Amino acid sequence: MGETILPALNIPCLKAIKFFDGITPRGFAFDGAGVEGKGCKTPLGNGKTFELIQTPEKMAQYIGKNEKGQWWHEKEPHLPMELLNFTHLLGNEELTEQYRQNVQHKLNAPYQQNLNIRQYLAHHHLVQEDMENFDPGMDNISKEGMLFKVKNDFYRFPHLAFDRLALLKKIEASDTFTRIDKLRELEIIMKGATEKLKDWMSVALFMRLKAYSHYQAQQEMMNPLLKPFGFEDPKLIQQQFALDHKALKKIKKIYHIFIPFYQVIQDFLAGNEDILKSSDLEDNSPETRGDIHRRLFQHTKAKKWYLLAKEANPQNTRVLNALAIIYHNQGNLDKAVEYTNKALVIDVKLFGEYHPKVTACYNNLGTLYQDQGNLGQAEEYSNKALAINLKLFGENHPVVASNYSNLGQIYKEQGNLGQAEEYSNKALAINLKLFGENHPRVAIGYNNLGQIYKDQGNLVQAEEYNNKALAINLKLFGENHPYVASGYNNLGIIYKKQGNLDKAEEYIHKALAIDLNLFGENHPDVAIDYNDLGQLYQSQGNLGQAEECSSKALAIELKLFGENHPHVAIDYNNLGQIYHEQGNLNKAEEYIHKALAIDLNLFGENHPDVATRYNNLGQFYQSQGNLGQAEECSSKALAINLKLFGENHPTTASNYSNLGAIYRDQGNLGEAAESCTKALVIELKFFGENHPTVAIDYSNLGAIYHEQGN
Repeated sequence: MGETILPALNIPCLKAIKFFDGITPRGFAFDGAGVEGKGCKTPLGNGKTFELIQTPEKMAQYIGKNEKGQWWHEKEPHLPMELLNFTHLLGNEELTEQYRQNVQHKLNAPYQQNLNIRQYLAHHHLVQEDMENFDPGMDNISKEGMLFKVKNDFYRFPHLAFDRLALLKKIEASDTFTRIDKLRELEIIMKGATEKLKDWMSVALFMRLKAYSHYQAQQEMMNPLLKPFGFEDPKLIQQQFALDHKALKKIKKIYHIFIPFYQVIQDFLAGNEDILKSSDLEDNSPETRGDIHRRLFQHTKAKKWYLLAKEANPQNTRVLNALAIIYHNQGNLDKAVEYTNKALVIDVKLFGEYHPKVTACYNNLGTLYQDQGNLGQAEEYSNKALAINLKLFGENHPVVASNYSNLGQIYKEQGNLGQAEEYSNKALAINLKLFGENHPRVAIGYNNLGQIYKDQGNLVQAEEYNNKALAINLKLFGENHPYVASGYNNLGIIYKKQGNLDKAEEYIHKALAIDLNLFGENHPDVAIDYNDLGQLYQSQGNLGQAEECSSKALAIELKLFGENHPHVAIDYNNLGQIYHEQGNLNKAEEYIHKALAIDLNLFGENHPDVATRYNNLGQFYQSQGNLGQAEECSSKALAINLKLFGENHPTTASNYSNLGAIYRDQGNLGEAAESCTKALVIELKFFGENHPTVAIDYSNLGAIYHEQGN
């Protein structure tokens, strides 16, 4: 049947390392004494403050006060709610009846603010926690395509809601279906709503049983992407419970009830009981349909329903923002900016400047302008959002973390890696504090920092942080999701920089396979994968495949973004390098100059990408024998990178190495040896003795010393 998992046993050394037990089978398990703050259901209680072998009167005390006059629910939050649900199985039935009467007496005890303890436990106790934990999360874009947990996502909320409603309305029934019938008899819910709620519970219980049966253990995860997007890997489908179209249809049915039920329970607990009595608990509005399809990562269908919702109400900014996010994901940045700006105008008019809806628009515009390559405007809008949100919420809030995260990425693209690291660390610290380790926002934080460490040349930390991000995303989203694809791609690039080309190829191919299945050929993520594969093939000396992949990337990004975009500049640059190695010098010069012109236009002179273009032009002119121009361009690259990164950085080392080669060709062996020695010292520090780049440095210096007769 399985055992109680190790974290439930309160073992100090396991707690200290936040141990995740993925070994012990999930099966029949007691919430034992180690589960602090929970209703420990063994007869021994928690072994400290309460025991569950007592007289009826003493058992009933846990609903109310202890001997010192303190309320038990304040000390042991879950205990009273657990002890309200009981069934007589065997033994002296009179004892059970005495317990029932004692419990009812305790529930009528006055508590505070004209509430008795029954009303308080039903209306307020644990309710906020339940509403947060079991929110269907339709506004949470980080949940798109996430694995479902059958208990938490479908079953737990209605079960708890009926528990609270039954307590409030003095319904003494120990199972959910009887409670629903009793609530119908009392006209708390309508007849139509009663049938829908029973359907929901039946489907949820059936799916829970199917999931447990699939895993042969108490495991909750269900994958909504595998079968609908054609990931027909039998091994993976056996490993993870894959939802087919029929199962997804049932999930959509649940959400059409769940979303309105969640809202009416909020209203009910706030004192508006009539709304539950009158609701048929069916929301088939285009907006809700769009939300459900987006949660299932079905963007095309979601967009169709959101456009219908926009027609019905053009002022609905929630729908406008949802459409903007879908257009952004599809690479249609102009349309995304248009819809976000529409939402911004409406929200400013309705709420004024200082409002969360307005700052959300500013934040989104910052991300969009960044992706368009307009980093000045991106920084301006993201800083606006941050300033307002700090005033509204203070430092420790998810939206503030999101602002820090976006600004970190903008500073990274501007080449300001120190500030990028600072802001990304701030975002990660807030999200770790609020959500713990296993959360999509935390994974984004690790990923962003990993990319910054990569750009700083700290490849060990870059690999560590990107692996952390990938591990979290695999746990939350399964093997085939854009976040996971991005994780594989990022690690592939790090392995390439470490000289591990086989592993790099394996990881980038994994990313490309996932993205092609999810998005088709014409998508920014697919272009990035092709581009990175092109560079990898170039490193392997496979120039034909390198040209093919890089040309595919360029074609996609020209179609999506037009000529003036950083990604297009990268594609031109990479193709220029490939043509250079192929000996097609005219085309190489043309493409590298195109890349430089775009980057100078977008970023100005002092930017890492501009330095890269100058460096590449320097190498190109060197190969043509135009050593004056080669030295000029390479010196420009070095000057920019020294300014941005300082002396001890792999990029600076590469510039020194290239200049050394030019000085050598000029016959200036003293300066050549000096530059190549600087490169070697830096690269030994970063990569150690056994690295291909270090070997090249030794070789270059050896050749120079030989020519010097040394």
